[in-house]
Amino acid sequence: MSDQTKPAWKCAICGYIHYGEEPPPVCPACGAARSQFYLLEQTHQEEPAPPPTEPAAKHYVIVGAGIAGVSAAEAIHKNDPQASILLLSKEPELPYFRMNLTRYLAGEVEANKLDLHNQAWYEQNRIELRLNTTVTSILPAEKMLILEDQDKIPYDILILATGASPFLPPFPGKDLAGVQTLRTIHDADSILAACCEPIPVVCIGGGLLGLEVAGAIARRGVMVTVVESLAWLLPRQLDQPASLILQSKIEKMGISVITGAKTKALVGDGHVQAVELEDGRSLPASLVVISAGVSANVELARKAGLEVNRGILVDDHMRTSLPGIFAAGDEAEHHGRLYGLWVPAKSQGTIAGLSAAGKDAVYPGDPPSARLKVLGIDLFSIGQFMPEQPSDLLVSEEKDGNYACFIFREGKMIGAILLGDAKLASTVKTAVESERDFSDLLHEKLSVDKVKAALK
Repeated sequence: MSDQTKPAWKCAICGYIHYGEEPPPVCPACGAARSQFYLLEQTHQEEPAPPPTEPAAKHYVIVGAGIAGVSAAEAIHKNDPQASILLLSKEPELPYFRMNLTRYLAGEVEANKLDLHNQAWYEQNRIELRLNTTVTSILPAEKMLILEDQDKIPYDILILATGASPFLPPFPGKDLAGVQTLRTIHDADSILAACCEPIPVVCIGGGLLGLEVAGAIARRGVMVTVVESLAWLLPRQLDQPASLILQSKIEKMGISVITGAKTKALVGDGHVQAVELEDGRSLPASLVVISAGVSANVELARKAGLEVNRGILVDDHMRTSLPGIFAAGDEAEHHGRLYGLWVPAKSQGTIAGLSAAGKDAVYPGDPPSARLKVLGIDLFSIGQFMPEQPSDLLVSEEKDGNYACFIFREGKMIGAILLGDAKLASTVKTAVESERDFSDLLHEKLSVDKVKAALK
């Protein structure tokens, strides 16, 4: 049988024609796989048009199912509807509002109300959610993830949203029973279980999380002491006048506050019994909650060869140093900053998802901002809260237990604190983020009331 009478197979990639009962294993002209060949009905007839082919759907894998990871998945689906999206979570629960864990501690939110979305939402958005899954290594050259159970997951595009872990200062006793951090819903349940009796509790750390944990536990009728090593509470969000007002309000709630006190050790026989301070004081404690900041989860990225500093280095598109790999959230270091906050993590996740889907999306950065949720104290701060340059202009006022301050640089508001009355928080946030020009106002003799009037 001559070649011309044998079945003819055409390569859909390069047009090469093969004669035989079956197509070749690979195209000798272009190397295309056997599956890329289609059968011509008769060699003497006009060749049919090749069957239409759709581009293969990209396979996106997201490691981490906090707000950054979920936001990335949502952005990918909206901009690449045919995409294959796999979202991996170490935790057994559906992704939840981590920022509401203190409200859960306080009894303001039930556990079943913490979920970001229900299971149906992930199905509707073509997002495969895999819980209880730990990634142990990334093989960038092979575009492959290795799981704890040695299973392998290939990817076309990878987004790391691995978050952060609580930082534990190196003082003795931190491994005793009764010593807790708050990062997961499991942590919150452990704290609640310990607080079912009126025990003495010490919260180490007077930042946002430490104060909210203290406020939540105090609501349970438990005696709480806050220990802050620096000179005042919320040292990264408030100036000293605002902090002293805040401390007074907190102490009126029955929460003891000790500032400028460093922890020397946690002591106890198997279970924590006391917190020893460097100044010699000993505070009884059957439960210690440490809120001393977080450390970015970067080891997975570091082992894979990504550029890492305190966090995974990313550009304005949330791209890492290796092609096809993005990062977003608490572990992403953007222009030297690790945010560790909910709003930036959500924004970064969205930008990472858009960039991964081929969109020209840019993360501009976020000025640091803070609000208290569970203490019943209206507090908002954003940007710079103390002058840093000789030309910086500070306007502040304490009145009737409330405090407000605004800082201007080159005619623009660069920061503010609102304590006790924070109704203008959203307007102030917009003014700072948009770099609104207040030059005309600054020619006048300024007061807090004049600034507030200009903001309304």
